[in-house]
Amino acid sequence: MTQPASRKTESLNCDRSVESITTWPGDLLHELHHTLLTWYRTQGRQLPWRETRDPYAIWISEIMLQQTQVKTVLPYYQRWLQIFPTVQELAKADQQTVLKAWEGLGYYARARNLHKAAQVIVDQHDGLFPDTFEAAVALPGVGRTTAGGILSAAFNQSLPILDGNVKRVLARLIALRKPPSKALDQLWQLSTALVPTEQARDFNQALMDLGATICTRHRPACLICPWQSPCAAYNQNVQLEIPMTETRAPLPHKLIGVAVVWNEQGQILIDRRPQKGLLGGTLGIPLAVRLSLVKRSKLVFSESCKKNWPSMWQWAIA
Repeated sequence: MTQPASRKTESLNCDRSVESITTWPGDLLHELHHTLLTWYRTQGRQLPWRETRDPYAIWISEIMLQQTQVKTVLPYYQRWLQIFPTVQELAKADQQTVLKAWEGLGYYARARNLHKAAQVIVDQHDGLFPDTFEAAVALPGVGRTTAGGILSAAFNQSLPILDGNVKRVLARLIALRKPPSKALDQLWQLSTALVPTEQARDFNQALMDLGATICTRHRPACLICPWQSPCAAYNQNVQLEIPMTETRAPLPHKLIGVAVVWNEQGQILIDRRPQKGLLGGTLGIPLAVRLSLVKRSKLVFSESCKKNWPSMWQWAIA
């Protein structure tokens, strides 16, 4: 089968790699900045957290957007800020109220970490989200890319980001011939070198939008991409092969036993699940994750399973 010919451009050597980022000519970096920011000014998404410079609101959006699509986050974000308009309100709320506000977004550890981090901010930072990378990344649930996203958006600090969309864009930009997970150091180096000193806020937002709307995984819109010309993957006709993937371990399957218990008053027994694990910290009917035997339609639990049953119980009206 005949392979498609590589496209040739004068603006970028298609063999340019992460390792040679420090030798990229200044005019190339200027082109990357200029074309992306020009595109973003007319094509960037209008999102509520981009209309504020409040670090608290931006922090909430960044956490909600972890592993969750924008369209899903939008109503939750608006409702959250109505329930917890300030970090002080979030810090003094009880955990169940926080988890209830998060209900439906999944990955409940994010909500628990938001609650813990809010208390740290109030207790240790006078109720102000820290404006240094070291202090921000020390907060529960805030990693390197989240800290970079918050500080660049709120304070226009020149800090890199590397979420899933950005990894894909950068991998294609240099035609990375390995899975991004195997080249994180190089991709961080590239993201750091690319972010401008004066327009970091808009550049990082534009980079995320580029990955979310143009440089998508399965059907990248290369013909209208502002980085088409310098993109090594496009010039080599390999944009559909990159980013490369690696074999993933099969998803674990758990057998869960559920007990519905009620009393003569028509109340149902519920418990608070352990802080760690499936639906941590939430209320629900008793369950156990290791079921040893099912016989005569009755659940029989092993001794190790019984030890995992939560100790906090209460009755709820059915």
